[in-house]
Amino acid sequence: MDTVSRRTLLRGALSATALAAAGPLVAACGTGAGNGPAESNNSGVLLPSYIPLTSGPQADLPALASGVLAGFLKYPANPVAVTNGKPGDGSTVSAFVETFSPVAPALSQNTYWQALNKALGVNLDMQVVPGANYTDKLNVLVAGSSLPDLTMISGIPPNLPALLQAEFQDMTEFLGGDAVKDYPLLANIPTVYWKTAVFNGGLYGVPIPRSVMGDVFYYRADIVAAKGLNPQPSSYAEFVSLCKAINDPKRNVWALADPNDSGGGGGAVGTLQFIQQMLGVGLDWVHSGGKLVNAWELPETTEALARTAELWQAGYIHPDSFGTASESMTTTYKQWINAGSAILDGDSWTAWAPFYEENVAGPSFRIGGMLPPDYDSGSKAVTWQQAPSFSFTAFKKAPKSRIRQLLKILNWMAAPFGSAEYLLKNYGVSGVDWTRQGGDVVATQTGLAEVGGLGVGYVGAPPDVVYAPGEEQATKDCYEFMKKSIPMSVADPTTGLYSRTYAEQNTSLAGQITDAQQAIIQGQQPVSSWAAAVKSWRSAGGDQMRSEYEDALAKSK
Repeated sequence: MDTVSRRTLLRGALSATALAAAGPLVAACGTGAGNGPAESNNSGVLLPSYIPLTSGPQADLPALASGVLAGFLKYPANPVAVTNGKPGDGSTVSAFVETFSPVAPALSQNTYWQALNKALGVNLDMQVVPGANYTDKLNVLVAGSSLPDLTMISGIPPNLPALLQAEFQDMTEFLGGDAVKDYPLLANIPTVYWKTAVFNGGLYGVPIPRSVMGDVFYYRADIVAAKGLNPQPSSYAEFVSLCKAINDPKRNVWALADPNDSGGGGGAVGTLQFIQQMLGVGLDWVHSGGKLVNAWELPETTEALARTAELWQAGYIHPDSFGTASESMTTTYKQWINAGSAILDGDSWTAWAPFYEENVAGPSFRIGGMLPPDYDSGSKAVTWQQAPSFSFTAFKKAPKSRIRQLLKILNWMAAPFGSAEYLLKNYGVSGVDWTRQGGDVVATQTGLAEVGGLGVGYVGAPPDVVYAPGEEQATKDCYEFMKKSIPMSVADPTTGLYSRTYAEQNTSLAGQITDAQQAIIQGQQPVSSWAAAVKSWRSAGGDQMRSEYEDALAKSK
């Protein structure tokens, strides 16, 4: 499971200078909603046929049609290869990705990288940057006409449709419909993931699948159980009672870690967002009264802000939870949960296993997921779906023979969990990068340095699974939570659609919304000030986003 929350994707914009430098086609296309490729009708794109594998490792917990991922309690004891021979032709294959781990050692000092090259039959030229530097590096590659064979497209830079059309290959001819049968492991990727790579009336890449499962509101199950408390309140009033019962500032214990997460949308769940879910508020954009409405405009969000401010005033939220303007608090919140200084916090579902990896509380440690209760008898709680793909891999325009060669590489990288290929790609070399412990594959310190920081998992990947090494109960808990959460989840109707204004201005506008929310929660501004903040957001770009999304929605039907 990838340990990065969607909040990590809220990045800066790709500069207009870099886009202009990419060539006249980028400058001429996509210059605004109503012009250029963003207007293309994507509803008729021929997506790859979904052909599930009938062989390979069998999950202990089966994948479900609702979107619940397959679960594995242990890594299969005898991984077998699901491909034949080396997919490469001995050439150099270049790729640009970001990493959320320290950048890996160079090829000459990296046993994993060397073994991967040998297995693939190519020389991988990996251009890897820390996540915080992704946009700057992409600017440089575009402006310098030095794009590699394969580029990770993460987030939504402005003019993305035009950039794709100018620089990258439309993959419909190679993968659309039954053409994907030439790459059976790519055909094993369900249809929902491919939709995230559709632009300009074409398919512009291969997705990196994750799950529609949104953020989880975690709680320290061991601590709640030790106090004899109910971890699943049936109303907001019961939720407040739970917070009161576990709050103990004299012992440096607070009920809640995260007051309002980023405030910028995207599916991340803090206390404010959890109360919004109790009130039935959808994620980011929703259909209300036949119109597209942002969740910030709904009266239920005002109600949620007022309640969050009350929780802050009552002292139930960690007093250091707001951090500083330039500080990401995500890691700090996790540390508080593991230390027991905060008991409840929202994070990605993929954080379930890492909580156990970072456990400092001992063998009694256990994490659980809390479903949002109905706020009251007049409410119907929801959870939020996220975009199903973490990113997608775009192919630089090249002769057809080269594109097909690169697809063979990505087909190998899409080998499923439990296969020999997956074991090498995701864990590295036995005895060097990982060892077996109790039937599970456990990374060594060398493996943590060599594998994670190389970012190969962002070039190609199979459908994700639920797996917490050495923690069978954690895998079962996560799987069971998915079975309950996904059926009550709602999707943002704009997922997969492009708004130029969002791409260019959302980082700034969402920051202003965050500031307004934090001021209200901390009592620096009255709840009534929220209306002015929303009005300012609308006039500064929110209404234009709405118009662009409505236009894109109409053309996607």
